Amino acid sequence: MISPLFSNRLIFILSLLGLGVSSFLFYEYSIAGSIICPTGGGCDVVRASTYSLFLGISIPILGIVFYLAMAVLSVMRSYTFPNKILFILQLLGSVVGVGFGIYLTFLEVFVIKAICFWCVLSFIISSMILLSVVLARKDTT
Repeated sequence: MISPLFSNRLIFILSLLGLGVSSFLFYEYSIAGSIICPTGGGCDVVRASTYSLFLGISIPILGIVFYLAMAVLSVMRSYTFPNKILFILQLLGSVVGVGFGIYLTFLEVFVIKAICFWCVLSFIISSMILLSVVLARKDTT
């Protein structure tokens, strides 16, 4: 187990990293031309697919909202708010984030048949946030 303080700081840092990735993708989605993709053209294929929107909302915007919410919850836990409620919100948010990431990764691999480096990086970051929340669970009051 890790301490709640360390976990909370790690969640904040990871949220900022995820916010950066999602913001970068949002920018790349909004301009014409190819996405800067370190692993080839998979990012452009994913962006061009019908799955780049969820309920009419661009996936990068959902990522921005998710990481911003996780960062805000982390800041709130740094103060004297009830830790149990904020821990539950962090846990719920990170489970939803990872679950959605699993869904999107499944779509990339089996439906779209292209992998977006930035999407996978975001999924790894959200998984690390969930792991940080879970590892600190025993010490949360």
